[in-house]
Amino acid sequence: MTEFEKRLACVIAADGSIARGYMIDSCELVGANQYVITWKVPLQKEAKTNFSCVIGSTEQEAVEPGFCTVGLMADPMKMNVHTYDVAGKPAKRPFHLAVFRD
Repeated sequence: MTEFEKRLACVIAADGSIARGYMIDSCELVGANQYVITWKVPLQKEAKTNFSCVIGSTEQEAVEPGFCTVGLMADPMKMNVHTYDVAGKPAKRPFHLAVFRD
């Protein structure tokens, strides 16, 4: 049995591509601003999961301001992130996501 993974992390580009990450399996851009992230470990059941998401660059590019929301999905390996501009309108934005499990 492997050690329980206590943290997961990723940086996702506005187009849904993975810039870098730890324990992330895939990311799919769905629609104007929904990103479906699949992890290599479950976010539910044995794990109690907390998220922190911020809009941020993948490298050194300028980034339009905005905010993101996170949510679990029925599949315990998946979650979704929605990104918005400062007015609350759906907008593609790069983001950093930290996942803490206990």
